[in-house]
Amino acid sequence: MAQTKHIPYLASILAVSALTLCTAPSWAARDFTPQAGTWVISDEVDGKPGRGFAIDVQGNTFYMQVFGYEKNGDATFYAAMGQMEGDTVTAPLIRYQGGRSFGSEPRDAQEDKSIGDVKLSFRNGLQGTIQLPGESAKDIERFIFTAPDAAYYQTEQWKNATRSSRWLGLNAQGEVVNAWYASLQSSSTEPLRLHLYRESHAETLECSRPVQSDIFRCVAAGDISPGQAPEVKEVKFRLLGAQVAGTVSLQAEGAAPLLLLGFNTRVDFPYRGAVITGCCSNGLESYLPGTFGYSHRPAYLPSNGTWVMVDELTGKPGRGVSLDVQGGKMLMQVFGYLPNGQPNFSMGVGDYAADPQEAGTSGARFNLQQYRGGRSVGGAAASGQWLRDDGEVEVRISGAKGVGLAEAVVQFPGEPAKPMRRISLQPWQTTEDKLFGEWYIPGSFRDGVPVTITLNRLDGDFATTEDGSVRCKFNAQVSRGQCQRSGATENAYAMDLYDEFVVSNFSIRLRDRHGNLTGLGNVPMD
Repeated sequence: MAQTKHIPYLASILAVSALTLCTAPSWAARDFTPQAGTWVISDEVDGKPGRGFAIDVQGNTFYMQVFGYEKNGDATFYAAMGQMEGDTVTAPLIRYQGGRSFGSEPRDAQEDKSIGDVKLSFRNGLQGTIQLPGESAKDIERFIFTAPDAAYYQTEQWKNATRSSRWLGLNAQGEVVNAWYASLQSSSTEPLRLHLYRESHAETLECSRPVQSDIFRCVAAGDISPGQAPEVKEVKFRLLGAQVAGTVSLQAEGAAPLLLLGFNTRVDFPYRGAVITGCCSNGLESYLPGTFGYSHRPAYLPSNGTWVMVDELTGKPGRGVSLDVQGGKMLMQVFGYLPNGQPNFSMGVGDYAADPQEAGTSGARFNLQQYRGGRSVGGAAASGQWLRDDGEVEVRISGAKGVGLAEAVVQFPGEPAKPMRRISLQPWQTTEDKLFGEWYIPGSFRDGVPVTITLNRLDGDFATTEDGSVRCKFNAQVSRGQCQRSGATENAYAMDLYDEFVVSNFSIRLRDRHGNLTGLGNVPMD
């Protein structure tokens, strides 16, 4: 694989983005959002270093860093930013030069040139096509670099793990018609089981997963609650980072399958009575910030996507980072420059786990590598080769409550440690930014049907539903949206809002302020 650079051009980028949001025509909302992280060209995955893409879509704003090679074989990167028009985007592919190298003094980069337009179309949150300048359109896919049967998942603790998530079932009109708390329980001695809980109803399904596949198939196995008949006939689903995607078939005759939209919250491992180092020994992996029991040292899983160093946000082009954590591994691409100012990318992968000494902190430490000789934009097929070791990088992430998992500390080779954060491609200052959209609050049902609220009006400091029956206000002291029903004096709902990337047990943002579904949509299930 190869990588590209990220541009902290953000002051100007976000100003242009905000203007575009106000003036662009209204496009049909998507029924998915492309998953942030590393993407690859499907027919170029050959186990050797090549080229690829760090893609990030937030709302209707698209940002991509392309890691590849010059015609002479030197590693390089390009960046593209634009507004999605439905499921398609076309944007200029820009080359930069003159920025900061590892260990150098601060330097802002400059735009060198555009090498032409790049066009992408997405079929769902994991698949699409890309047409680079001078090339035909090619299939692309989300890069899954940790296989389901990897050694990480073969430990005794993973064989007895319990994975928890929040699930929503959507009908063909995109309406939420069911909601569950889901618990997938593995056992080295018992069948794999899925437990689904909804209000006072609970049921169990028995599951299977073919070797080398990440697709689970679960079928009804009986009741958990005495006297209650199963409602779910079959579920097919995939666990993809913090997200769950799939389909739910119901027992009711003639009932249409439901689209599954879900978010993983945590993985619990059997308690061993002691904290030891090594894979999975700390008893918990969490997609949520916050503290846990004394016996736990959770591995906090960061928000995958584009990150930037806080002190390098100068409003001009600079360096950037793509982080991707899967199955106990962190993949990092650093988009920066050589000492001579030429654009370059470095990449590395290493074990990601809870810190055995410092509670509440997780991280990774590994060496960054450089490559050369791979395929250039518009060039002939070629695989890259290792060039040199750039030195060690360390990333540390705190799971402290109120921080979220979109902040970290990074130390590059030859540099002191510095804070970095997940980049926001859209404004995150106003009440509309934080609260507009469709929300589901776990546990909210009316006549057995989940209740969602759509906030789309502004009334002073409050975001309200169209009829004003629910009013929500952002509370900066607790980083949470607090909502009241009309005529009530106490809060009815709470929404975690540490940042726009938070996974929460309190609330699920089903659609963003533009109406785009936040899930992965109809992903392949075979």
